[in-house]
Amino acid sequence: MEGADTSGDNIGRYRLLEKIGEGGMGVVHLATDPQGRRVAIKVLRPGVASDQTALRRLAREVDSMRRVHSPHVAEIVDADVTAEPPYVVTQYVPGRTLEQTVRDRGPLGMRELQRLATGLAEALATIHAAGIIHRDLKPGNVMFLDNGEPVVIDFGISQGVDATRLTATGLVIGTPGYLAPEIIEGEDAAAPADVHSWASTLAFAATGRAPFGSGTFESIFYKIMEGRPDLDGVPAALLPLVRAAMARNPVERPTAQALVGLTSRLDVERTTFDTPAAAPHTKPLTAVAAPPLASPRDFRGQLPPVAPPPPPPPMYGRQPYPPQRPAPTRERPPEPAPKPDGPKPYGLYRLLSFLLLAGAVGLAMALPSIAVIVVLIVLLVLKVADRAHQTLTSKRTRRGPRPADVAGVIVRSPFSVVRVGLMMALISPVGIFAALIVLIIAMASKTDMTMARGLSYSAAAFIIVQCLGPGSDPARRQLSRIWGAVAPQRDRAMIIAGVVGLLVFFLVSFSLSQAPELRPFNFPQFDQNLGHVRHQLRQFGP
Repeated sequence: MEGADTSGDNIGRYRLLEKIGEGGMGVVHLATDPQGRRVAIKVLRPGVASDQTALRRLAREVDSMRRVHSPHVAEIVDADVTAEPPYVVTQYVPGRTLEQTVRDRGPLGMRELQRLATGLAEALATIHAAGIIHRDLKPGNVMFLDNGEPVVIDFGISQGVDATRLTATGLVIGTPGYLAPEIIEGEDAAAPADVHSWASTLAFAATGRAPFGSGTFESIFYKIMEGRPDLDGVPAALLPLVRAAMARNPVERPTAQALVGLTSRLDVERTTFDTPAAAPHTKPLTAVAAPPLASPRDFRGQLPPVAPPPPPPPMYGRQPYPPQRPAPTRERPPEPAPKPDGPKPYGLYRLLSFLLLAGAVGLAMALPSIAVIVVLIVLLVLKVADRAHQTLTSKRTRRGPRPADVAGVIVRSPFSVVRVGLMMALISPVGIFAALIVLIIAMASKTDMTMARGLSYSAAAFIIVQCLGPGSDPARRQLSRIWGAVAPQRDRAMIIAGVVGLLVFFLVSFSLSQAPELRPFNFPQFDQNLGHVRHQLRQFGP
């Protein structure tokens, strides 16, 4: 197809319909072939297409994908690496990504999780059997067909196992929250790296959040390297498999083929397997079945150990870890799995924060001066706490946790109070301006309004701007952390929201029925001079 037409709304013999996605290497379009069938076309960006390394990667991608045939993998249809720009045509998978599905509907149910786990494991087993590493398995690269079956898409950074490495030393290719630790360390990707991404993707589907959190690359990489995923909410039936697939040592993870056997025979009701499990992960892909696993305790005994390995030898990165032999332990009866909290009810946290704001506005209707003072103090405390949290996280990301970290943050807290106070003073004119506008409008619109009532309206406007306007993000962020600690479960959050909502309702109702008081500031001349002020305002009216 050399010299194919890539101008206008056509790419080769395909007609473009709409853009459906983009990444660092290219843009993906929905298109139709001459027979009217829909396909997905990935077009390299001009800057990438001029890079010979990227073109070699694309050519290898085409050659690799042609060896993969699976109902759980979006197969290649066509390609032209000599066109301007180069492109790859793949099977179009209609539907929504796993990321979109979880964001809209919440975490998947247990049976959906089992179907997803088995389908992704089968896709990886097929990919690895062809000598390919996907390298970017994540929720955004998993689509759901109409029948609920998962399909892996986007081989944009896949790499043949036997191909020459094309990335420069230290260059990390992939999505940060779903990378394996060996990739972060600069090692060549191998099949265990995809297995680690499989576990991270499954954890997201089960909990609705990334297992290593969000934030800066440094903080995410630190958690991955320490082997500290957040797996609260992963069903007990899948938890041993997910932990094993996230083992810090790559050689301790099960193979994708072993995961196919384990997940497909998992009894979601009894947390066991109904038929003999697959062979240990150290066997080839064609391994035979191992003895049956009769209980969770026996199941954990068959899986690879997940404890962090000892410090690596000097040649770490060039040689694999030595196999770990678990120390002899006394046999104990299996402990019941703790009941997971499930995903955090962030929607209820936002409702709780809104209710507090409504309560502050209600207090301003009765005691405007006190309400402003209380709100400013609370905002100062929240912003200082958020700053301390950010400082502590950044410090531990750079050099790891130390016993004196918290004490150091406490010692520096007075300086943080001064700094945050100055920042609040710098942005306070925005709230003061809004309060003055509201005061002028209120006094000009109602002739019988007292000065105290007008000031209560202006105080409410000032509070709203301070809580929602510029510079309010740190306070809202810290308040969300507090709600997460106080009400980690949805049931508890709903109870607290109901109680707080009832109290706010009574507070607002009471405040609106009372005449506002300007304590602790009393200005007896306000109402006496109100007539003169209104007269001056009317001079500017029609």
